[in-house]
Amino acid sequence: LCEELGIVVEGLLDNDYWGNTESLCGVRVIDTELNIDKYINDYNFFCATNWSPITDPVTTRNRQKRYNLLALICDKNIQCISLVDPTARISKYSKLGQGCFIDCHVMVESGSTVGDFTNIYGQVQVGHNTTIGENCVLQRAVGLASAQILENNVYLSSGVKALKPGVKLGQGTFVHELVYLAHGTVPNEVVQFGNNNTKRVERPYNSALE
Repeated sequence: LCEELGIVVEGLLDNDYWGNTESLCGVRVIDTELNIDKYINDYNFFCATNWSPITDPVTTRNRQKRYNLLALICDKNIQCISLVDPTARISKYSKLGQGCFIDCHVMVESGSTVGDFTNIYGQVQVGHNTTIGENCVLQRAVGLASAQILENNVYLSSGVKALKPGVKLGQGTFVHELVYLAHGTVPNEVVQFGNNNTKRVERPYNSALE
């Protein structure tokens, strides 16, 4: 995507890779994020560490790593760029926060707000006057009706639909694949299919950004 947008990626600041490898996927590893002060005035930044609510050790570690990086960005008051695929359609009457990733064929209708550091993947439809919080993930083919409210750290898996206008999803909500949401959720709620019905279980980890 950076190549399509004409953005030159100078390198990675990543303590996991610094000193262990010279490059990752063809991108130079130039330093650890602990030395970010050396680069603040000369470069644009984007947090490329993804997160998922799954609880295996590797995913849990990556999620905490992203939280730590976002905390560093906020602490240093770094303004991050957003990456928007050329095929996405973001209404000029909507607001896009910093550090967002907007994938191919995404549509965000007028009056909507996408919070900082939110990732929206391919073929997602966001209805008008919808508010999406910070650090949310909308996986492929998610559909949101108008006037939805997603609080921070909401994770919607592929194919989730919330087609009733005005639904509110509480902070840290995790919705499994292909679930149709007829009403809102409370904070840290997990929604999944079970026994041919929608089953709601308590979230197995703390999603709050410190």
